[in-house]
Amino acid sequence: MLFSTFNIAKTLLYYKGGEFLAHGPWKHRRMYHKGDYELILCIKGPIYLQIGDRRVTLNDHEVLFVPPFTTMYGYQDSKDDVDFYWLHFFSQYREDIFESEEDQMISEIKTNKQSKRKIFLPMQFKLSDYEEATILIHQILSIHNELSFIEERDYLVSALLIQLYKSYFNHPDSNEESSRINSIKEWIRANMSGTLTVEEIADNVSLNADYLTRLFKHCTGMTTLQYLNHIKIEVATLLLIRTEMPVKQVAYNSYFNDPKVFMRRFKSSTGLSPSEYRKSYNLIHLNNPHVDPQIPIPKRIADSIDYIPEIGDIPE
Repeated sequence: MLFSTFNIAKTLLYYKGGEFLAHGPWKHRRMYHKGDYELILCIKGPIYLQIGDRRVTLNDHEVLFVPPFTTMYGYQDSKDDVDFYWLHFFSQYREDIFESEEDQMISEIKTNKQSKRKIFLPMQFKLSDYEEATILIHQILSIHNELSFIEERDYLVSALLIQLYKSYFNHPDSNEESSRINSIKEWIRANMSGTLTVEEIADNVSLNADYLTRLFKHCTGMTTLQYLNHIKIEVATLLLIRTEMPVKQVAYNSYFNDPKVFMRRFKSSTGLSPSEYRKSYNLIHLNNPHVDPQIPIPKRIADSIDYIPEIGDIPE
């Protein structure tokens, strides 16, 4: 399995990004990465890509990293519609790409054998909790382009990779409590409704409600009720940034029976009203096969990176 290092002793440097939508048949145009990494989060696939000498198929909720100095193109048409986020960034260090067994990497991470200032991520992997990554990418892409906001975007890109790192390597522990909580969390997500209560969850998993809450707090840092609200706000956030659904409808589709309760809890959780949140985080660059921006490498990045090649033709 291919992994890449990402040294976060200094922030990663945001370059460009957006969301790409296309109606099939479509395949990715040929392009060359001039020193920058590209992160792709597939919302709707499959997408067929040739990355250097590797062929990959990117499916729903999978993440792909395209390394620097690499030619990439579509080797086959996607017959149906595709939808993905794309985000280019630079590392301020020379990173390594290496092969390793997944179990070996997990073991090294959990026994703290790796550097605290480096994270390691597979070049392609399935993202189980893609909602959090989607929300963070939207926040990154919604920041205005004024210079005063540039540094914030760099830190958020670093935070995104840390979040992906934690999501990928946070495999359930073998102890009975953690395994049980992970099963309960899956049950909650599958059975979420506006009337779901802690008592109902406890009954369905054959536990006392107080014991369930203590167990949840111990394993997740949240009570059962806090986790329920966390899931509801997460759903609401995705609906706000990815649909034009009216706020009242968002409330009901996020399992809130009372829109006023929804608006109060949403603002308490995010610091913004639902309308303010949508306005702040919905202004991202959308592109399609007819709009394909080419953005020169900003001077602030060029000054920080000493190994970007001269811009020229795509190498054969």
